[in-house]
Amino acid sequence: MNIRTYLLATCAGTALALSSIAVSYTAETITTEAMKAPTSVSGKEATKDPRVAATSFVEHLNYARVALAMKNASVAKQHIADARTMATLIKEATMDQRLVTDVQTGRVVYMYDTEYKYHYFPIETGPVQVKQVSSGMMWAKNELAVTDADIVYLTLDLRGDKAETYLADAETAIAAGDMKRADKQLAMLTETVVSVESKTSMPSDKAHDNIALARNFIAAKNYEGARFALKHADEALDEMQKDEKYKGRSADLAMMRKDVAQIQVNITAKDPTMIEKTNAKMEKWWSELKTWSKKQ
Repeated sequence: MNIRTYLLATCAGTALALSSIAVSYTAETITTEAMKAPTSVSGKEATKDPRVAATSFVEHLNYARVALAMKNASVAKQHIADARTMATLIKEATMDQRLVTDVQTGRVVYMYDTEYKYHYFPIETGPVQVKQVSSGMMWAKNELAVTDADIVYLTLDLRGDKAETYLADAETAIAAGDMKRADKQLAMLTETVVSVESKTSMPSDKAHDNIALARNFIAAKNYEGARFALKHADEALDEMQKDEKYKGRSADLAMMRKDVAQIQVNITAKDPTMIEKTNAKMEKWWSELKTWSKKQ
């Protein structure tokens, strides 16, 4: 899996069962400061590769939604403008090129009032940056907590011509101060373009992908995001333990799950020394799982 370094991210089982996050919990959050320098995709790069333009288009839609959730209209408008630029470039591609499959994506859920809970950040362009913020018993108005994160694969279908209508409606809503309606327009456009591929990934792939996502959340000091990614990794490891195909790796899987459970404890404690050791251990298991996947 090609997780680029700027996945510092965005960008979640038995031993790792997570309770729901209460409003009083001091969580790692995304902030407007982290939104000011999104990953850049040059027009030249996007023109050469419609796949780059398509993934960047989806990325900007979802950056804009997060900005709206934090009531930052100016950042949202910037990303809408960037999405419009990508949409224009995509129109120059052939119909076949506008259908993009197998896009590895960080699917993130944030805690705010929306009918559309999923936010998609293609790994090729990078999930939203996050950083640790301690804000006491309640979150400040410009912060947004991550409440789930995992890896999915998408098909992006940009053969239609509705993008401009949704983008214009979102801008009109922002001008009227209606952030929720603007979010809905962008979410509906995302839903129109995006479909989660129904193919079932090998559990070793799912485990290794989500361990990589957890490592990047940890590097960004977003420990809650890491916990959710590890939850999804452990679900995959549990599936592997029950599969006869992995019978010969039962000892490794048992040790891996034991380590993942301990990693959860280390992450919760936020001990820098233990987290450094945790990352080394996750790198070991990530490499091992990657080898297993190649042998399938």
